[in-house]
Amino acid sequence: MELILKDISFYYRRGNVKGEEVLKGITLEFQENRCYLLTGPCGSGKTTLALLLKGLLVPTSGRIFLKSDKISFSSFQNSIGFVFQIPEEQFFKETVEEEVAFGPLMLGLKRIEERVKDGLNSVGLPYKKFRKLSPFNLSSGEQRRLAIASIIACEPSWYIFDEPTAGLDFDGRNKIIELIRKLINKKKTVIIISQELELFLDLCDELIVLEKGRLRLKTEMKTFLEKENLHEMELSLPYHIRVLRILRKRGWNIPVSITDPQQAAAIIADYIV
Repeated sequence: MELILKDISFYYRRGNVKGEEVLKGITLEFQENRCYLLTGPCGSGKTTLALLLKGLLVPTSGRIFLKSDKISFSSFQNSIGFVFQIPEEQFFKETVEEEVAFGPLMLGLKRIEERVKDGLNSVGLPYKKFRKLSPFNLSSGEQRRLAIASIIACEPSWYIFDEPTAGLDFDGRNKIIELIRKLINKKKTVIIISQELELFLDLCDELIVLEKGRLRLKTEMKTFLEKENLHEMELSLPYHIRVLRILRKRGWNIPVSITDPQQAAAIIADYIV
């Protein structure tokens, strides 16, 4: 199954006044059971694109549809879980337990208590310890994981994460990355919005780059790392990849599509020896 965007454009309105066009003629295909990294400079339209995928916004022009005879896009939207960048803006229930239960209840799902337990335990927030706590008294990392638990409890087949590691410390980032890795291993389709390329290079199958509301690039991750004009895309490349690219320009016959920093260090060491 494929989720297809065909010539999508979008602008926000202020009353009856048409604002600046945020997305301009975007055509994309997303296939199930793959992980996508959606990146680009601030203001390039990444979050707006994700909101369109979830159905929280409607395109000004163009179409979003499924390449499937079994289900329509409007029906499929409940199968997409969206984890917003600032989880505090999602929370409104008094307890963690109620927060996680809200989504399944709204969707009319069964086994609510079991879903809440499984959701919390799967993100490292033990049910018995956290169930009666206030979501607003958790740490930033715990709130981020609670937001993910709330989505997991609904058992979507697709997940969208908007800047999932923003504002977290080293330990918090690693826990979120491992949670996403588990979802990928379960054959879930994952779309990650982030400017922190180094955190997700080895997780994602494909890279999508937006720039000023337009699609600049869609490519396999390793193909992207081999491109010569990356400096033109205003992307912050991981340090080890920048080093590899500099060394190749100086005549070293080494690969530059290495996502693991330790592997990159070993390649450089072997070349020197």
